[in-house]
Amino acid sequence: MKKLEELEELLQFRFKDKELLKSALTHKSYKIIHKEINWNDNERLEFLGDSVLNLCISFLLFKKFKEDKEGSLTQKRAYLVCKNTLIKVSKKFKLEDYIYLGKREKKLDIKSKENICARALEALIGAMFLEGGFEVVLERVKKWFQPYLIKFYKKRPLNPKTQLQEFVQKLWNKNPEYEILSISGPSHNPEFEVAIKFNGEIIAKAKGKSKKSAEILAAKKALKIFQSRYF
Repeated sequence: MKKLEELEELLQFRFKDKELLKSALTHKSYKIIHKEINWNDNERLEFLGDSVLNLCISFLLFKKFKEDKEGSLTQKRAYLVCKNTLIKVSKKFKLEDYIYLGKREKKLDIKSKENICARALEALIGAMFLEGGFEVVLERVKKWFQPYLIKFYKKRPLNPKTQLQEFVQKLWNKNPEYEILSISGPSHNPEFEVAIKFNGEIIAKAKGKSKKSAEILAAKKALKIFQSRYF
């Protein structure tokens, strides 16, 4: 097992109370075997850390995405604090090398150990909160989760159907219409032909292996046609 000072270097946080750090890294299986240790397992700290992490992420999202409604913010937070993201962050610190485990738990499969590491990360956040307070934890959570926050900073490009709809609505305050012209081929591998109509005129046609793909291709064509006509 690696020295805890190495982990503190990675976390960029020095614990005054070393037993608090040990507690954050102690799985209950280790405490059951080693009753002589005078620190607790990490279940209570995990409970605290889960709430602190949610608050940190909620605060960061609230400050960054000022136009987002509650539902959108909730979706982003769910992505950032999900088990998979916690596992990825815990791997950056190689937490598995520092966790106190019972003999049987040391032989668990990779997935089970990853779940233990994710919970230990929450426990560490709880321990850091007790020692350093909210601002200290917020600063580190922001840094640790920055690669995953960036995913939301980049505005996703609109798909062709949305682009076309916004273009047409802006000029004429109307929506384009989509119509299936034909469905050909065998039932297990059909081909759809879709037309886009505006004011009764067929603007563009396209074929695709699904209704959605045909509509997207037709929207791309229609958008180019509209732009060439009016710009």
